[in-house]
Amino acid sequence: FKDTASKYSSMDRAAHIQTSDGFFVDVDVSILYRIEDPYKVFTMIGPGTFFESNGVLPRAEPILKATLGELTTEEFYNSPLRVKKSEAAKQMLYAELIQKGIKVEQVLVRYFKYSEEIQKNIEEKKLKDQLVFKNQAEARASIEEAALKKIEQEGKVIVEVEMEKGNAYVTRRIAEKDLYMRRKKADADLLVKLAEAEKVRLKNNALQGSGAERMVGLKMAEVYKGLDVIILASDGAAGVNPLDLNKTLKLFDIRKGVVK
Repeated sequence: FKDTASKYSSMDRAAHIQTSDGFFVDVDVSILYRIEDPYKVFTMIGPGTFFESNGVLPRAEPILKATLGELTTEEFYNSPLRVKKSEAAKQMLYAELIQKGIKVEQVLVRYFKYSEEIQKNIEEKKLKDQLVFKNQAEARASIEEAALKKIEQEGKVIVEVEMEKGNAYVTRRIAEKDLYMRRKKADADLLVKLAEAEKVRLKNNALQGSGAERMVGLKMAEVYKGLDVIILASDGAAGVNPLDLNKTLKLFDIRKGVVK
């Protein structure tokens, strides 16, 4: 560490601090400071390295015991709380030493160590606490898992019910569609049959009246129309005069008085 601030640093024993619950812990602390007013340091503390031996060190451990000693054995493992107490120690050291020309920049807890017996007890307690937390977590996990399974089962039942409703709706709509189509087809067939029956009725009525004889006469006229040359006797009882329609109707045994 040549040419660095570390070559001007000094080391002393670890601070022996009693926790608030009665156990002792050795704390390795780094105190960063600088000479703010050399005149005050020289006149109020002394020359040479007295600023350290008579200034910083005598006040450091009592203040560390006052601040860090407020922590319990387990709270030393709580980093945010430990830093908070270190900051309080820095403020107290600063307030006392700035008056003598020394400015405290930082108080850093680097390491702490309990006796082996205490450390063992702490570790055993931690293991027991972890086991308790583990059991509690497993119990909560079991409860949550059971709740999740219940929700899943309820969800499946709801889905099945809704699917059955959907299938029933589809079946009902298909049946309604088929019934509608059958009804419409039956109505259409009925209309066709009624129309055919009406056609037959009208045709029968037409054939039974005077229109039937007229139809026969017209058909005979069509027959005559298709002949190019015809030679018939025009005199006597069997004579045929195609221009005499009444006589022609009589010839074919059609009622008299139909054509005038």
